[in-house]
Amino acid sequence: MLAQEKEKGLLDYTADLSKFGYKQELERTMNVWQLTAFGLNYMVPIAPAIIFGILLQTSGGTVALPYLLAGIAMLLTALSYSVMVRNFPLAGSVYSYVGRGWNAYFGFIAGWVLTLDYILIPTVTASSSAFFAQQYFPDVPYWVLLAIFSIGTGLLNLFGVELLSKMGLWLLVLGEFVVWASILVWAKAVHLDGFGTGTLFSTQPFQFESLSSLIAATSLAVFSFLGFDAITTLSEETRRPKRDIPRAIYWCIGIGTLTMFMCGYVGMLAIPDWKEHISDETWMNTVLFQVSKMTGGEGFAIFFTAGYLTELAVFNLVATAAGARLLYGMGRDTLLPKSIFAKVNKRWKTPHWSIVIIVAVEFILGLSSNIATLSNLVNYGALFGFATLNLSVIWLYYVKKKGEAPLSLGSVPNWKPTGWRHLRYLVLPLLGFFVIVYVWISMDPVAQLIGTIWLAIGVIYLIIKTKGFKKLPPHLDV
Repeated sequence: MLAQEKEKGLLDYTADLSKFGYKQELERTMNVWQLTAFGLNYMVPIAPAIIFGILLQTSGGTVALPYLLAGIAMLLTALSYSVMVRNFPLAGSVYSYVGRGWNAYFGFIAGWVLTLDYILIPTVTASSSAFFAQQYFPDVPYWVLLAIFSIGTGLLNLFGVELLSKMGLWLLVLGEFVVWASILVWAKAVHLDGFGTGTLFSTQPFQFESLSSLIAATSLAVFSFLGFDAITTLSEETRRPKRDIPRAIYWCIGIGTLTMFMCGYVGMLAIPDWKEHISDETWMNTVLFQVSKMTGGEGFAIFFTAGYLTELAVFNLVATAAGARLLYGMGRDTLLPKSIFAKVNKRWKTPHWSIVIIVAVEFILGLSSNIATLSNLVNYGALFGFATLNLSVIWLYYVKKKGEAPLSLGSVPNWKPTGWRHLRYLVLPLLGFFVIVYVWISMDPVAQLIGTIWLAIGVIYLIIKTKGFKKLPPHLDV
């Protein structure tokens, strides 16, 4: 009986896919816990270690507050994601949700800009891995270490998402153990050894230069929360996407915010005087390694680095997987070359050319760019996509009036929100939009300029591809 119900569920979602004009090509293996592990491996525990120094420098003294504020902002957008995945359980994330909920052209632009996230974020992690590894292997050239972490881990995606799902839960346990063990060691050094502030209760981790610097740091902290968005790219590889993906998103936001907040709080308690090191690029890129070495000695620093590099490798796996699914969704709709980006390997059921392209770009950019610039540029795409997604919820339910009712009401099509449900489908998405825009305008000006140039290129490409907004693939003509 259980097997029959499981098979029926899979058939139901295959039918859901066919009504959008697609056929089931990817294999449905993921459940809610595997999705949660996938998202959290994308978010924590490695995210704070990557940009800790950049957040500290940008805010002027706090890492915990930017993570807390970013977590609240992401929760508002996560509510909109859960609405859209129930309406459109498709690969492609923001590209699919904005394109079908609002407008196909806007969807392409949102997806185009979001590619900055999924192509650049593995570059950031691979570069950070190389920096950390050089602390112990200074004689190994940077490009060799970069190749190991970018090409070596990225190409494992060719063997399928099932490999990630089986490894994910165990690797998450390992990662969470490393980060919470580190927090405890830092706290012990502060509380018992009189290190840093000498007390576990201090306002020092909440100090910042100005409101503008805090908001700028918050916009950068969004970088660490992109795991919940990555979950949605696996909609066509999830057994019950309408139920399990929203649940996994909320778990990721909650656990991720708590972990990163505590890491930022206790980490700052342990740093005697961070301003003395602000001009040292290596120190700023490896702050938590330096903290671990100061508080736990060389042996603990090795433990932290080994765990960190392992989790960065896992991160690269899931980041490349998510990015490949976004490109796959756009390629399947012929808005990118279909013969390349929508090509699925017959044996492993993976979009292999999308994976190879991401890995190649990751390695090339990692040789020539710095972590701070890339991190800010990643967030340009994320915040742009999040803003359009929030507006798409409102457009779908109040302008097009074609949204589905929540699962508790039976997923009735063309449903109209009434009473208190206006809060869920109108007020909260609108609030999420304004919060995202406020954070977006506080971004690094250089990242805004480069991101806007990328946006303009996408608009020009779309005009040419659609013959002046006059042509779309049949299944996108909505």
